[in-house]
Amino acid sequence: MLKIYEYDRRNHQVVPTDHFANQTWINAVDPSAEEIATLLGKTDLPESFVFYGLDKDENARTEYNEDDDATLIIFDVPILQKDGSNTNAVYRTVPLGIILTKNHIVTISNMHMPFLDSFSDNRRHLNPTKPIHAVLSILAHVVSNYQRYLRDMNKSRERTEDRLQRNMHNRDLYSLMRIQRGLVYFLMSLRTDRLALEALRKAPHFPLNDVDDEYIDDILTEVQQSIEMAQISNNILTESMDTYSSVINNNMNNVMKFLTVYSILLTIPTLVFSFYGMNMTLPIANLGVSWVIAIVLSLIIGALVAFHFWRKHLF
Repeated sequence: MLKIYEYDRRNHQVVPTDHFANQTWINAVDPSAEEIATLLGKTDLPESFVFYGLDKDENARTEYNEDDDATLIIFDVPILQKDGSNTNAVYRTVPLGIILTKNHIVTISNMHMPFLDSFSDNRRHLNPTKPIHAVLSILAHVVSNYQRYLRDMNKSRERTEDRLQRNMHNRDLYSLMRIQRGLVYFLMSLRTDRLALEALRKAPHFPLNDVDDEYIDDILTEVQQSIEMAQISNNILTESMDTYSSVINNNMNNVMKFLTVYSILLTIPTLVFSFYGMNMTLPIANLGVSWVIAIVLSLIIGALVAFHFWRKHLF
């Protein structure tokens, strides 16, 4: 899918258009082979940059093509994948390609990026006639999404931990595992995004004026804060998972101790009645109340053994 937007200078917003005019923003989402051919034929994009942007395994980086005077920015973007319910929602990151030429700004990816809709419907301002600032606006919004998702992950972790303190279920442990996996993805992507931003700031083919230089400095600060947030959350979650593992082991030990003690106590009546079930003469075996005496004897021995276990804090 290809969507083209030009800047309406009168209303200071982007509007959809069908023309590949200069100073436009082109958003390519999982384009077909025909759309890729159209994009390459109507613009001055390097072909390799288009396919780099569609590669789901690309890491965050920047690259410059001198022949076409084009800059490629690969930036990892956080997403939340759902399976129809929030119980198995997974946080992960996917690459977004931004190609900057002297005539166009192109965002390209193999899946829909919901955050770009805020630019296309003018909830956030984007001016393709100022390409450097427009690119920085997109990157800043990506970083703000990281922070929003990190806050959501912390809230989800706290709710899950509250449930685990009341009753420990495997589904809650799996939920914490998914959150921790998402934090690892975020940490890796934020660090590579920071490297890409630092490289972009120093790149001679990406000239920054005073306003843009201050803007990218603010973005780098937000990235660093996001890294620290993700690291702290990951450390807390790691300690929590270790604690839950210790609690589970302790509960298992208590259960095994309980079963062992009671199996010993239940063995005592069996031993007493086994003696009197033998085919030999035993004391009080011929009395009419011998079965009552055997029961009382079993209870006395069991009580003595139970008292001993109680003194050893085995109950």
